[in-house]
This record gives sequence, C-alpha cells and structure tokens, in this order.
Amino acid sequence: MAASIGRWLLFLIVLRSFLGEAFGALGSGSSRDDDLLLPYSRARPRSVRDCTRVRAGSREHESWPLSPVTPGARGPTVRTFVSHFEHRAVAGHLTRAAEPLRTFSVLEPGGSGGCASRRRTTVEETARAAGCSVAQNGGFFRMDTGECLGNVVSDGRRVSSAGGLQNAQFGIRRDGTLVTGYLSEEEVLDTENPFVQLLSGVVWLIRNGSIYINESQAAECNETQETGSFSKFVNVISARTAVGHDRKGRLVLFHVDGQTEQRGINLWEMAEFLLKQDVVNAINLDGGGSATFVLNGTLASYPSDHCQDNMWRCPRRVSTVVCLHEPRCQPPDCNGHGTCVEGHCQCSGHFWQGAACDELDCGPANCSQHGLCTETGCHCEAGWTGSNCSEACTNGSFGEECAKKCQCHNGATCDPVQGTCTCPPGFTGDTCVQECPLGWYGPGCQSPCKCEHQCPCDPQTGNCSLARAPTLTSILSQGPPGWPSPWPWFSFC
Repeated sequence: MAASIGRWLLFLIVLRSFLGEAFGALGSGSSRDDDLLLPYSRARPRSVRDCTRVRAGSREHESWPLSPVTPGARGPTVRTFVSHFEHRAVAGHLTRAAEPLRTFSVLEPGGSGGCASRRRTTVEETARAAGCSVAQNGGFFRMDTGECLGNVVSDGRRVSSAGGLQNAQFGIRRDGTLVTGYLSEEEVLDTENPFVQLLSGVVWLIRNGSIYINESQAAECNETQETGSFSKFVNVISARTAVGHDRKGRLVLFHVDGQTEQRGINLWEMAEFLLKQDVVNAINLDGGGSATFVLNGTLASYPSDHCQDNMWRCPRRVSTVVCLHEPRCQPPDCNGHGTCVEGHCQCSGHFWQGAACDELDCGPANCSQHGLCTETGCHCEAGWTGSNCSEACTNGSFGEECAKKCQCHNGATCDPVQGTCTCPPGFTGDTCVQECPLGWYGPGCQSPCKCEHQCPCDPQTGNCSLARAPTLTSILSQGPPGWPSPWPWFSFC
C-alpha cells in the first residue's frame, strides 16, 4: 500500500506541474461548468421546524465559545493527504487555523459588492486580492445568474439573505463564538452579539462530535428528496469541501479533489474522515466543479471542470470564498494611531496605548489633574507647566505653558492663570504702580484713613504717625505752590 501511495503522489506532482502550465496558458475564465453537483433542482421557502429532528429537541444550532490562543501558534497548518476510501485513492487538504475570529473571513466574489453585482470569479482572483494564505470556494450560488445563495455575512456586512430558507450554516459572532447549524432570521439579525462572518451550506455533516447527515437530510427537506436527487447529492462520490471546527476551537477547512460519479468521496465518507480528525461541528459547502483549493494565491487543486478545449481542466468561476489570512486587528487600522502587525496593533508615538490604540496614557500622574493628555503628551492648563503638569508657574510668569511675563510692580503677586496683579498694601492699579491717594491705605487702597483732623495716614499700614511716613511728611510740609512753608495745615497733623 505504501508503494501504491508513493506512486500516486508522484503522479499528482507531475500532473500538477503539467496542469499548472495549461492553466496559465488558457486562463481561468474558460471553464465549461460541466461538473455540476446540485442538492436541489428547485428551492422553496421552508423551515427546519417543518421537518423531523431526532437529537436536538428544540435547539437547532451549536455554539462553541472562543478558545484561548495557543502560545506560539502562528498561521494556518495545511496537511495534504492521499487516503483510500473503498479502494479509491483520494487526495485532498485539511487546514486548521487558530484564532478564527481574527484569521478567517467569508469573501464576496472579487471583493466587496460581489454578491450585489452577482459577480463570479475564480478563487485565485478573490484570494490574491484579499491576501489569503489559504482559500477555498465557499457557499452555493445560482449557476445561471451568479446570485449568492443563503445567508452571507462578510467581515461584519450582511451581503446576502437566505430569504426564508434554512440550510446548514457556519459563522463567527463578534465575541468569537463559533456557531454551526440552522438559524432563524432573528438569530441571524441579532445585534447584541452579531455575526462577523457567516455562510450557508447544504447538509450538517457533524454535530457535537457525531455524524448528523440523516437528521440533516430530514431537516433540509425538499420535494426533490422524494425523487432521489437530494439522496444522490449526499451519496455520490465527487470533489467536496467543508468548514467546521475542532475541540480546540480551531477552524477547519477540508477539500478533496474529484469528479462527480468518477472519483472523490461522498458526504458519509467525508464526515467519517473529519470525525477522525477530532472535528466537532462541520457543514458541507459547494463541491463538484466548484471545489477549489488555493495556497498563497496559487491553485493547489485539480479542477474537474473542462476548459473550452476539452483536453484541459480549468478552475470554475465561483461565488463566495472562505479565506484564511494574517491575524487582523480590530479595527484593522488601529483607529489611525498604529500599525497592525500579525494581528496586534503597534501604537504610534509615546502616548497611544491599548489593544486598539484608542487610549491616551500620559503616565501614572495623568497630567497631575492640571492638564489634558493628548497624542503629543500633556497639554497643561494655564498656570501649570512641566511634562506632567506638576509645576506651577513661578512668580513673574503666567498663562499656558507659563509663557507670558507678568507686568506687576512693587512686589505685587501675579495670578499664574490670568496674569492679574494682586497689589500689596499701599498700591493700586492694574500693574500696582500707583500709590494710594491721600486719605486711603491698605490692600487695593480700599480702607479710609482714621486720623484726627482728617490727616492722611501711612498708605500701607494706616498709621497716623507721620514719623513713619517720611515721604508723606515731606509732601505735606511743603504745601501747595506759593503757600508759606511749612504749610500751616501740617501743624495740625
């Protein structure tokens, strides 16, 4: 068996190289869409409540909480396998990714607006534009119009509605919860913990660690099941893809090469394989000619659709794409205050902090409650200065950053905020250059003298002893011009 697997791997390597040149020469838009694998010939509005459920009771979906980040885990892990199913050699890929909230996205075909415009592009084109390290085709779509089918939420935007249909769905809510199963319209539109990624498939493969295909066939009931087409969809071998998660909360992508009724696996075999890989919940995605696996923007699978030249095989232009990428920051632009590096915001400058670079931190003192923390540091209130606004303006300066010079005289005190002067006793005026007028004294010259004979007093103390005011004594003794000296009034004081 080992020798057989080795020869098969060698054949695949040679074939991949050969087909790669053909793909490059013929282009990706020449698929004939001939390997069709359709679950229903016609869809009608239905609810899973109309159909039989065996295990779930009233619960119609499973939720798996956000798992802690594994130390040292970096990037998705891609495993390539060649396994035997009922004597058939089957090749495919199994991918696991930690932190799915930050590393997994559901993409519209060709980027934003793809579902609205009913655009179809190859997985390679969509993956390259979005920078996906691993990408696969996603949900189902109408082959004739390109319409995205089912619920689609892409990076927080609901871009397609199921329109009342309830098929198996897989999504991630804002808090990182992984959700698998059947969702009501109310659950899809929940605003308290909304979906940031969501897509619809057909058939819930594994539910809570057990194969759930029989129950899912009953739940996703349709009249076509009676004609056998849905049963064939489940049991026919073909190329297949799936999405789910394991017990560690890691996202799991599964892809198998094949061609309907010729090679590949059926849904039962896929579910059994995934169970052995410790997958807890998983849904089936679009298969057949849509099944595509892309690594770092390059096709890494073997398409089953023929090109226009029937000798070659070409990748199909599909609808939505499931994408694994470098961890993304929340928000992606780090609020304009940093750079996202491997999913973590590296904040710019010295003062932006926090996981999203949305918190200003000027240190433990926090501007000493005398200023505002800004992206350039503390912006101090008027009257304060220093790197943390802890230094009051010294006498002689005032205002913002203590940049203005006081104009106070005669030992007056300058207000550090407004620069107003508080005059010492004996002086008045805006800058305290005026002495108190005769008959007044004290701070601001607000107090009248109380000396006998209405004599003036000391302008600072109000003292009536002129001996303590030599300047005033000299003025009074002179009297008005032309009057005798000493002035007679002086003798009363």
